[in-house]
Amino acid sequence: MSRKALEQLQESVHGRSTDLVKLKDGKPAGKAAPEFGPAFPAKQKAKIFGDLADSGALATAVDGVEKKAGDQLDDAKERLDDVERALDQVRRNLRDADTASTPKDPS
Repeated sequence: MSRKALEQLQESVHGRSTDLVKLKDGKPAGKAAPEFGPAFPAKQKAKIFGDLADSGALATAVDGVEKKAGDQLDDAKERLDDVERALDQVRRNLRDADTASTPKDPS
């Protein structure tokens, strides 16, 4: 694998990690989606559901779903960050190996 390919892969992983942060913050993660709405978990208020008898329970359930999704986005971002760090270490190791194996100029 070439250094350029590793660099491009690392940049791609970083880009996906950034997209997850944007998604969680309620910002468009890409050109395909113009708006994602507010950040989540949004902490819904019961009044958003009108005069439903169980609007408080519904708001609590929505908050639970949003928290779970937010937690999963955080986990995915952590994993992508780990991959990015590992790719950086591979690139450093390759650079160090190349430097060590390059003959020194005797002059």
